[in-house]
Amino acid sequence: MYLNHNNWSVRIVLGIFVLFAAYACSNEEEKEKELEVKVDSSASTMLKFNNTLFSVPSPHQMAFLAKNQKVDYNKEFLNPTSNASKYTNDFKKALNMGVYGANLGYVNIYEQNQDAINYFAVIKSLATQLNIIGAFNPKVISRIEKNMNNKDSLLYIVSTTYRNADQYLKDNRRDDMGVLILTGGWVESVYIMTQICAKQKNDEIMYRIGEQKHPLENLIKILSPFYNQSEEYQKLIDAFIDLAYDFDAIDFKYNYEEPTVDVKNKLTTVNGKTEVIISPEQFKKISEKIEKIRTSIVGY
Repeated sequence: MYLNHNNWSVRIVLGIFVLFAAYACSNEEEKEKELEVKVDSSASTMLKFNNTLFSVPSPHQMAFLAKNQKVDYNKEFLNPTSNASKYTNDFKKALNMGVYGANLGYVNIYEQNQDAINYFAVIKSLATQLNIIGAFNPKVISRIEKNMNNKDSLLYIVSTTYRNADQYLKDNRRDDMGVLILTGGWVESVYIMTQICAKQKNDEIMYRIGEQKHPLENLIKILSPFYNQSEEYQKLIDAFIDLAYDFDAIDFKYNYEEPTVDVKNKLTTVNGKTEVIISPEQFKKISEKIEKIRTSIVGY
């Protein structure tokens, strides 16, 4: 399968864990006026974790993509909130906090307000159980609860507040929680994209799946220091390494085209396109392995 797409770099803030991140609530009215600019710029922010720069797909960006492609809302893609009480150890709780963060992004973009409230409540509960609720300013939680039916306001809060929460985890030696939450969100986002493409062909979403080759490499890199921490980590990392072999078979090819120069307005438009080459067999293998990893995370 050959897909063409305009060159686009997926560089965004951690769109899962930051749902609760500490936020400076001063000058809120002025900051709210900056909402549109802040949201637009969030797609070009590189995340730094443990002194490593990397990019991951934002659950909100994934949901925006699905909705913009006129894909119908499908609650069957999500991990039911009723499963949350069945996760009994911190490893599972942290991974599924990430999964539920991706689910929250999805239902929020589709304006499923009651579902958004339910998923937010589950995330808040898991943060408390993991003893990381201290990373989150109570004012932020209140603001999210009040803006649950406003996807733009929620995205604004998410896109501007990860740094303090990340620092809290570092100060309290809870880096492992941040890594697992990030991992759960990535798996869920890619799982939803593969489920969409399995039900209906969509070249745009297929292209985004192909782009996950490099974020997967980055996830393996930040998970690797925890490999000997437990058998659970070992199994998860080994599954990602196995998945990476299938992503390695995906090819990217940049097709150069002469840029368009608007001398009068001092504007240059890049016309080159990136081609992603992924066969149906490759897609099938990736989908099956993502689903298997996801089942190991959301199962109990």
